[in-house]
Amino acid sequence: MFSSDDEGEDDEKRMQGRRIGPRLLLSFRERRLTGKDMDANEAMKGESGTRMNEYEVGEKRTRMAPGARGEESSPEPSKPSSPRVREEEEEERQATLWNRFRQEVPQAGIGQIIDATGAIPREVASLADISLASWTPTADATRLPEVRHNLRLITETCKGDLDGLAREARALEERKKWIRDEDVRLRKRVQEEAELIISRLQQVHLVVDEISSQAREMASVYEASLEPFSANFDKLLGQFPKEFDRYRLDEVIVAAIAPVVRRLLAQWQPLEDPTLFTPIFRMWRRALKMTAEDKIENQVQVYGSGTIVSTSASVEKPMTPYESLLWNSWLPRVRSSLNNDWSPDFPQPAVRLYEAWSSFLPPFIRDNFFDQLILPKVHKAVEDWRPRKSKVSLQALVFPWLPHIGLRLEDVLGDARRKVKSVLRAWTVTEGVPKDLQAWQDVFDAGDWDAMLLKYVVPKLGIFSDRDHVQLLEAEFFPKWLDILHIWLIQPHPSFEEVSRWYSFWKGTFSENVQSMPGVAQGFTRGLQLMNKAIELGPDAATRLPRPDHLTYLSPPLTPGAKPSVPKTHPVRTQEITFRSIVEDYASSHNLLLMPIGRVHELSRMPLFRVSLTADGKGGLLVYIQDDAVWASDGEEYRAISLEDMVSRATKDSHM
Repeated sequence: MFSSDDEGEDDEKRMQGRRIGPRLLLSFRERRLTGKDMDANEAMKGESGTRMNEYEVGEKRTRMAPGARGEESSPEPSKPSSPRVREEEEEERQATLWNRFRQEVPQAGIGQIIDATGAIPREVASLADISLASWTPTADATRLPEVRHNLRLITETCKGDLDGLAREARALEERKKWIRDEDVRLRKRVQEEAELIISRLQQVHLVVDEISSQAREMASVYEASLEPFSANFDKLLGQFPKEFDRYRLDEVIVAAIAPVVRRLLAQWQPLEDPTLFTPIFRMWRRALKMTAEDKIENQVQVYGSGTIVSTSASVEKPMTPYESLLWNSWLPRVRSSLNNDWSPDFPQPAVRLYEAWSSFLPPFIRDNFFDQLILPKVHKAVEDWRPRKSKVSLQALVFPWLPHIGLRLEDVLGDARRKVKSVLRAWTVTEGVPKDLQAWQDVFDAGDWDAMLLKYVVPKLGIFSDRDHVQLLEAEFFPKWLDILHIWLIQPHPSFEEVSRWYSFWKGTFSENVQSMPGVAQGFTRGLQLMNKAIELGPDAATRLPRPDHLTYLSPPLTPGAKPSVPKTHPVRTQEITFRSIVEDYASSHNLLLMPIGRVHELSRMPLFRVSLTADGKGGLLVYIQDDAVWASDGEEYRAISLEDMVSRATKDSHM
């Protein structure tokens, strides 16, 4: 059991605790009404404060009011009140004050209030609900280790930042000093270089004045020359190379020599003396700023047999002074000479002119030279060329230009190939081999060359008789063959075993039918006799072996004007029927029939024939005749074949 004194003390403590809330609210109201921000600690001060709060005023008014509790208007002595009564009276006063405060104080506009003074944050309705009993300041320096750790970290961080700022300040000072020194140094250097540039420009100006005076002097001389300019040009290039490129002094050089060059070009004969200016221009290549000679990568290997490789198109650029000099002075003189004095039948003068100047000509002038001056005349000459009337060969017109014309090669060779085909189309056996035909073999692809011979030459050779072949071998083959054999046998120590194998090889090259011909058999017999004679003579063969006599053993030639024997044909109206008759006669001489089958070839629309041993329409070979050639099936396509192949295949197919 507790004593009454203890109960009184507890009641007094509870009353003091209850007074804290109203005091805080009243102080908050006073701050709102006065507009001043007061510390919460001032609101919690006791009655010792300088300002009387509303609670004390109200309490005094209550005591002074008539009829109130504790009023002294009555002379009756006051009765001692119990603690319970005092507590009820105090609660009643507080309730009255709370109601008055709620009626007078408007709603606070500070929004949501969070009480974070406790262990768990919570939302409260007003500041009066905030509990201040859970926190009190402390003077213990050993508590709050986290705060002390954080303060130490903050201190160290600030110290590091200050040290960094100090270092940065020192670096900035050093940088400022370096910049000042560098500014002084650069200003001094700029001044020195400016003085040097001005001095060098003055010297360049003196050299340019000398060149100008030389140009005026040469303009008044009767026999002008370009040689006097060389010394000053070399001086300008040797002593002032940077200024020469920077200030484009090649314009000065071209302007100085242009009048002299025009005077010399007016008297120049390009076709007669193509190298008149090339030595001096070669010496002035740097002074005139000539571009490096382009390697022509679009040429072919041998007369068109290689693959054409085109170069990338160059970007259009303005002409340099040197190029302008060539375009306005050199090219008109060359154009006049080529148009008036040059004939494509004699290409060498123009070829020498181009070869002399090719390394000095820029690409666009080179193109103009060929496209406007050379190739039009060459094309016209090729078109007008006739094998029987022209005085020069087609080879002489075209071949000299092939190493130089590059990608234009196909245009020139296209016309030339058509001319070669027309020559072979009109060729006859009695004319012999066309002149320079062998040289054109490299111009054609291998397949095109073989197809052209099969189409235009092989069918015409089929009309030769056996006697014609024998005479050809006697006149062309055996004389050369016997001469080689004689040279071999007169060597100091010939190997007769090798000679025998060589003899057997050549004899086996010919078929038995050819070997049985009198002229061929006689030729090989003479070779065998020559070998036996050398064996008999032994070591004396080198001096005593007689040279073969070719004239004695030749067959009698054909009578003048006679033609090679051909199968007898009937007169026809077209060339196709004439060749068909030749094919029919050749087939009949081998016991074969050439019979139409009533159909045409799908692509060529030419009538089809069957070459067979019998007339029953079975077996044999299907062919058609076009362009003086026999065309037979080779798989899915038809190809030109010789008459011998036709007979061989027809005989083989007829027996199947």
